[in-house]
Amino acid sequence: MKKSNKFSSIFSVIALASGSIWFGAYIARLITTYQMFEPTDLVLKHYITNNNLSAIIKTTFPLVNLTFFAYLVLILSFTIFLIFTPLKLKENGWLFIVSMIIYLTLPFEIFLLIIDYKLIFLFISEQFASEDVLKLIIERITLLNSFPIILLLSYLSIPFFLVVKPFTIKSKDEN
Repeated sequence: MKKSNKFSSIFSVIALASGSIWFGAYIARLITTYQMFEPTDLVLKHYITNNNLSAIIKTTFPLVNLTFFAYLVLILSFTIFLIFTPLKLKENGWLFIVSMIIYLTLPFEIFLLIIDYKLIFLFISEQFASEDVLKLIIERITLLNSFPIILLLSYLSIPFFLVVKPFTIKSKDEN
């Protein structure tokens, strides 16, 4: 394998770190969001009232922020890494697969990021009504119904590809 330059190495580390942060925050966000609702329907659990809904929503704000910005950093830094790395996708199938996972899920994640942007805007204005935020949360859950599960399973395979590096073709220079 060719040695990578420092510039691409820096962005690979940034992509890996931001991806790890995003993935952990994404899981935490899914868990906390789904805990607000009954298992069968998107109806709030009995202990969530109008009095405590605002406080519950405010506690999820850091996770919304973290997932939004960490994902943007992941996409930007991974793209810069791909542009400047000496690794060729044709010779490194593992990098091609990782790239496909990231870029094939990007359009779907953009739909969810638009809703997240609206949520962040409501949080920052500090005059949000809990009902408006709740509508956006329900819209985010129902928009791409099972996508978060597919996304999680896809991104869980990335560490395997980064460690094992399957489908690597040795170039003629290395023989």
